[in-house]
Amino acid sequence: MTTEPPLGVIPKFIHDERRAEDLVAAIERRITERLEIPLEWFEEYNNLLESQVKK
Repeated sequence: MTTEPPLGVIPKFIHDERRAEDLVAAIERRITERLEIPLEWFEEYNNLLESQVKK
């Protein structure tokens, strides 16, 4: 009988990619509804892109 090791955490680069996709989707929803978009979302998205480019 082989036992599997416990699952770890999602690698940071995958987490960051998913977070960037979530931010894009949320921004698009707000645009569709003609609502304000929090500046923090743009800042976080830009920071995620910047960290991906550095790799």
